[in-house]
Amino acid sequence: MMLSRVAENLYWLGRYVERAENVARLLDVAYHLELDAAELKEEEPSAAPIEDVLSVLACREDFQKAHPGNGFAHADVLAYLTIENEDGQSIRTMLGRARENARASREALSADAWHQLNGLYLDLQSRRTRARLIQSPLRFLERLKRGCILFSGLIESTLPRAEAYHFLQVGRHLERINQIGRVLQLGMPPMPALKQETSASLSSLHWANLLRSCSAYEAYLQDVRDQIEPAGVVGFLVLNNSFPRSIRFCVERCCESLQAIGGESESYASEAERLLGRLESELRYVDEEELLRQGLQSFLVGLLSSCNRIGDEIHRAYFFI
Repeated sequence: MMLSRVAENLYWLGRYVERAENVARLLDVAYHLELDAAELKEEEPSAAPIEDVLSVLACREDFQKAHPGNGFAHADVLAYLTIENEDGQSIRTMLGRARENARASREALSADAWHQLNGLYLDLQSRRTRARLIQSPLRFLERLKRGCILFSGLIESTLPRAEAYHFLQVGRHLERINQIGRVLQLGMPPMPALKQETSASLSSLHWANLLRSCSAYEAYLQDVRDQIEPAGVVGFLVLNNSFPRSIRFCVERCCESLQAIGGESESYASEAERLLGRLESELRYVDEEELLRQGLQSFLVGLLSSCNRIGDEIHRAYFFI
């Protein structure tokens, strides 16, 4: 049986790396969307796309406290969410926490995975980091995304499917469920827009970029091969069981890993496993039209609440021993 301290380190390691990649991807998509923002504002006034990332990450107020009176300048938001240490949502902070968890549990990781994460963090500590961000934000963000993905790939290819691997997977996929839920919750247009579909740009550009925020645009087109529309996007991001960034896929992976950790049993090994099983069953038997009809926002509120409760139950079952 793995020590609870090591298990907790690995769980949070998975969450922090996933969160860092998510921030890099959201900023990358928002930066590209700036080119189309003027067209969207003609019909649906909204905040600038990069500013919207602060809302997705629930750190708008913290940013305003750190940058009082400066508005939401793009350079300030980019720096705040990438290389500044003060805020808990910055990529630098997330990778720093991930590195500390990995350093404390190096015996459970492969050397390749440790060197990748350590190198990625040390690269952010370089004196040239801010200059590279200013010179080419897109290249900077792409490098961060690829670095996080490479770490996850090394975990997949070098770790035995034992407890260490499964605690990493639970953390990674639970964080992904939470982040996809937040992207959908804050990125969904108001219900009148969903029902009326009066805006061509809203029904295409908006939904396309929502898919890009979850790295799902190409996969959606390959799977659906049709126009991008609300029911299809909701179905793909929430209910698809084969796409790695859909909510149902991540819930199923969490269930499998917790079952592997808990061992073979006729009953649930923990309350977290029971809650995930109930959520998995709900996602298996609902369709996208029913979700939209009953209210996607209320579903997402319940989903995020469930994620928080599942995280609490995982801590109670495995880390407070």
